[in-house]
Amino acid sequence: MIAIDDEGESVNTIAKNPDYREFDKDMEPALTINSGEEVTFETFDPLCSEVRTAEQFMEFRAENRRLIEQGKKPLLGNPITGPVYVKGAEPGQTLVAEITAVKLDADGFQLIGPNRAIVEDEVPDWTCYQVDIEGDDLKLPNGVELPIQPVIGTFGNAPAGEITNLACRSCGNYDVPAATIGSKLYIPIEVPGALFSLGDVHACQGDGEVVGAPEIGAHVTARLTVLDHKHSDWMMIEDEENWYTPCPGADEYQAARRAVFHNGEFISKKYDVEFKDALIVLTMIGKLALSRTGKWGDNEPIACSSFSKKLVEKAVGNYRRTD
Repeated sequence: MIAIDDEGESVNTIAKNPDYREFDKDMEPALTINSGEEVTFETFDPLCSEVRTAEQFMEFRAENRRLIEQGKKPLLGNPITGPVYVKGAEPGQTLVAEITAVKLDADGFQLIGPNRAIVEDEVPDWTCYQVDIEGDDLKLPNGVELPIQPVIGTFGNAPAGEITNLACRSCGNYDVPAATIGSKLYIPIEVPGALFSLGDVHACQGDGEVVGAPEIGAHVTARLTVLDHKHSDWMMIEDEENWYTPCPGADEYQAARRAVFHNGEFISKKYDVEFKDALIVLTMIGKLALSRTGKWGDNEPIACSSFSKKLVEKAVGNYRRTD
């Protein structure tokens, strides 16, 4: 299911807020729910629907520079919607956010330009295309047309401390394609109530988000359920066939190393195998992809390690320790 109609939306709906851009444990909850309830989040695109042309983008950048020069807070970072306080959620537990539906806005934008993402000077000028949604397809004015596959770029629970580099174990700007309709996000809870938020929806996105994805506002519906135990030390994503662990790093190698080791630790604990053997299994059946690469301001690269649930169970079905 790619879209929902108005009759199918959750009765728990949170309006978008252009000023909410950082996961904050001190933020007043926008909504309080019981575990297991669904919530619909209205979200902005990163530029709050103000940009659909290159000229509008340049003016948006100029306005941010003026705000900085005046000592005011610029409109930087992705607007997120929330937070949601989930009754019974306590530090040390896990929040499962199941993405049940996404209804995209009618239009968004696609940017490409110099010194952004993987581009240096290969594309010397800025281009901004309006992205139009027609049924289950997105269309650009240059004739490019693709099926939509919504990705939730930014999500998580409020951290107990400050976020560094815009991604941590409980929240952040991950831009991982696995965070889509039908997936479940397993997120460590660090503060009472979890305080879950999301935003930064992409109409579709390939691995790496190599020049930036088609940004768009949306209505995202998620079912929020509390597990009374710690699922893992890091945020993970599950779909019908696979487990995924996306991690940030100072560079792509460090991000990949962290993601693989987190999956190795998860396999070791879940299936009671030695850590070294879990890594051997990953080298045989695992997949490793970049979710975000290149230069993105304060955002670090994101690598995602994943593995098939079916294959890992086959691999360790007859496992025995050798020590």
